[in-house]
Amino acid sequence: MSASICLIHDSTSWNKSRYAAAIYLVSYTRNKVMIKILNQRWSRYYVSVLIVIFLGVFLRFFMLSNQSLWFDEGLSLGNSDVSTLQESISRVRHIKDSDRFQPLYFIVLFLWRKVFGESEFALRSLSAVLGIGTNIVIFFTALRIYGKKHALWSLLIVTFSSFCVYYSQEARIYALAMFIASLQLYFFSKVLVKNGDRQSISKWLFGIFAGLGIFSNINMLAFTIALCLSHIAIYRNFRQWLQWWLPAAFFCTLSIFYHLTLPGATDPESIVISRLGFPIIQNILFVLNGILVGTTYGPSMEQLRGDDRIQVLLHYWPHILLLLIVCTVIFLALIKVLLRYKKNSSESHPDYFFASVFVLAFLLGLVLAVVAKFNWVPRHSYYLWFPLAMLIPSVLSQKPGISSKRYGISQFAQIAVISLIVLNIYSLFNYYFNADYQKDDYRSVVQYLIKNQSPSTKSVFLFANPRLFRYYGDTLTLNGMDLGDPLRKGIIEEHFAERIEKLTNNADTVLIVVNRDHLFGKGLIEKQMSDLYKLDSKVNFTYFKIYRFPRKKN
Repeated sequence: MSASICLIHDSTSWNKSRYAAAIYLVSYTRNKVMIKILNQRWSRYYVSVLIVIFLGVFLRFFMLSNQSLWFDEGLSLGNSDVSTLQESISRVRHIKDSDRFQPLYFIVLFLWRKVFGESEFALRSLSAVLGIGTNIVIFFTALRIYGKKHALWSLLIVTFSSFCVYYSQEARIYALAMFIASLQLYFFSKVLVKNGDRQSISKWLFGIFAGLGIFSNINMLAFTIALCLSHIAIYRNFRQWLQWWLPAAFFCTLSIFYHLTLPGATDPESIVISRLGFPIIQNILFVLNGILVGTTYGPSMEQLRGDDRIQVLLHYWPHILLLLIVCTVIFLALIKVLLRYKKNSSESHPDYFFASVFVLAFLLGLVLAVVAKFNWVPRHSYYLWFPLAMLIPSVLSQKPGISSKRYGISQFAQIAVISLIVLNIYSLFNYYFNADYQKDDYRSVVQYLIKNQSPSTKSVFLFANPRLFRYYGDTLTLNGMDLGDPLRKGIIEEHFAERIEKLTNNADTVLIVVNRDHLFGKGLIEKQMSDLYKLDSKVNFTYFKIYRFPRKKN
């Protein structure tokens, strides 16, 4: 009897052990499969990220030296024409135009030229590298705040942004300023995640890059102030706010002090800039359009300079209507997201913060443009892309912490975001391949002048960048900007023809070269030259007009 009981007991124990082993095996197998699936998903995700980054590298280096350096890039070249670092630091303080308020780039460009030379590719490659760095920093910022899916969409948006690619292929300050702004936002993002404010090193790094940002470009002040005000308004933690902004205030004060000590800093009228020449509402629309789809979407800049700009805009009505529909859908979807957060008492959600940053930065940039009386264009508001890159994917993302539930966003919002990326790709196609959207063609102009110059034919430029003439090999064209520079003095000096005659030493034929002919008014140059010369022909290059004036025979 006892033996039977023992046998039954042993049999039961053996069955239990077998059952437990089976459960363990199933559990182990299931966990192993789950780990494998997660690893596969993780691998696919980061392969996707690497592909998008590679596309960003390709777009920023593609046809990098295809177009000639243009007027403003010539300013960068001239501002970095020094032999030593000490000379570079001294040079940037004495720049006569608004570039004096963005000195850091010219110092960095000087160092870059020392290593890589000054070919078109070398000069622009600095901006291309910085643009790629900005994409990567934006990805990791979004990853920290929102998660993987949102981060990939943010990366896609900035990678294919026509605006971002355009300034990543230009030897100007904006790629550097955007890179610094992205780092500033990355370190500040510690505030936007749980327990992130305890990272004291991030506070100091944020402060350093906030100060560097203002040193790199005075317009960055609008972005930094918007961050500051949005931080206290959305999160309402005064102690945390002080901990982050006291170090930032120290470094920003150093940069602001530097700008205030520059000649003409307190007198905007004394600075040579492109003054506000259009209704401010036109500037506002131009800024928003340029930020969202770049300046190569719709009509070109040259087409919009004429008196028939209204007809030109009407001709592009399908482009404008499509952009308006896409932006309206995204805007309404974003409002819906923000209202849902409000309903759930989540006013401190990062989306509220970035919405506040965008609105405040936009308004501050507008105020700065009105006070300083300069023409407000998209490149002056480059910092607006960062809150947008964080906000736009929110219309697609799932509710934080709930992976199975969509956050009430309609299918139209998904189509709109994809459409926005497609519109930017179309804009990029125009930028790369459509000659109507090219920049000032100094390269072709110099080739033409060298071919046509002779002892009896002299060339004079009235409004152009003299550094670029030398850069492309023309040392003979005479500088006539004192006779007709629309940004510095009267458009045309008195006795213009006589002064041209004297400048060219009574040459039989004079070639008058004008970059941005529209600044002088229609027919003005022909009229002023008519006393001593007759117009023989006109040759057009991108943003250039060359007048050929033989002397009248007595």
